[in-house]
Amino acid sequence: MGVGVAACVIAKNEEKNLPRLLESIRGKFDQIVVVDTGSTDRTVEIARSYGCKVVKHRWQGFADARNRAISEVDAPVDWIWHFDADFELEEEEYRKALRAFKEIPPEVDSISIGVRNFDQFGRIKAISSHIFIHRNDPSIRWEGAVHESPTVKCTVGLPIFVNHYGYADLETLLKKGKRNLELLKQELERYKGKDPFEYSLKLFFLIQTYTLLAREEPAFRKEALKACREFFSISGNNLKDYGFFLVYTYNYYLFLLLQEELYREFEEVLNNFKELKVEHPDILLLEFSYWRQLGNRKEAQEAILKFALLADEVEKNPFAYPYTAVSESTLAFENMVIRGELGFEPDEEFIERVRKLWRKKKGKFLGLLLYLLTNDEKVLKKVALRYPSVTSLILTLKSKLGGLPNDNSNQKTTTKEVGHGTED
Repeated sequence: MGVGVAACVIAKNEEKNLPRLLESIRGKFDQIVVVDTGSTDRTVEIARSYGCKVVKHRWQGFADARNRAISEVDAPVDWIWHFDADFELEEEEYRKALRAFKEIPPEVDSISIGVRNFDQFGRIKAISSHIFIHRNDPSIRWEGAVHESPTVKCTVGLPIFVNHYGYADLETLLKKGKRNLELLKQELERYKGKDPFEYSLKLFFLIQTYTLLAREEPAFRKEALKACREFFSISGNNLKDYGFFLVYTYNYYLFLLLQEELYREFEEVLNNFKELKVEHPDILLLEFSYWRQLGNRKEAQEAILKFALLADEVEKNPFAYPYTAVSESTLAFENMVIRGELGFEPDEEFIERVRKLWRKKKGKFLGLLLYLLTNDEKVLKKVALRYPSVTSLILTLKSKLGGLPNDNSNQKTTTKEVGHGTED
């Protein structure tokens, strides 16, 4: 590789996913270390068949397993790249990483990369990011029983992506959420009354988990809202210190308020968010849903246009704007386009404005918005050719087979379907 890089993987009963990962990284790293935390299937056998160094380790949390993997790297490498067993590395992303390793300044000790989270139909349902690459430095250790992170000093975010298939079904998500809930409650007790900042970060992950579990048991929404209010009682609107956690807690808070139809509080929270002067595609889509439900066509149109423009930029590079490295709303928008559910009759002036922007800027989401507004098959054809995807295929088949046409006058996507990895 020119620059020495080792791959570290933690796995348990991953015989289904591991071959895909190892096939994608074989021959690309100086060493591949697999830490197995108690598999009873063919995981160990598969790892050894790919020439990996396999270490068996008793499960004591994610951070502990990653630290064990680091300690087992004995190749003389400069960088360590961590993978989950359900990841995949495409050739083009690997080549981008090679170029980056050669140009990163010495003061940078870690790299945050993008994660494309796929649903069971092969569509990207969310973009997230995490520090998965760091220097081979003995001072760097991983911390946290849940949502672990390394103790690094200087991180740069780069548009390098891995594919993630582990959250493809709701059952798996709920199982992991239930597992994490008790661990998070334990960590909250650890920091309560001692470290307000760390306590609030654990609250964020608790909100995230409650929001997920509410998809099966709606009663969890009230617990999530309670945790949101507690988070902001600690953080205030302190973007400097809370950064991503503040922005994305706003996202969960607004999402939950829409579901509970707490519109007055929604508008108050949205106004507080706007004071930050931050734009995020997820929140723009929630704002669109809010204005649509109130029957405010003008504000709804502005929000959905801002969403499409920003979503196109974020898809190209999730680190192009502050705090956009995590986005979960694009699949909800694509589902809305597939079903033709704008929810109102758009202004002709607005349609022409979007058409002019599409001619000038292009972009998948702007093109999909124009198709949603016009039901123009020529627009769909151009989107499908420029941005081939499962969604464009579904729309093309729907059009060819004479599926239900767009009816923008009376259909609405419910708040349950807006963002947060919602299922079809």
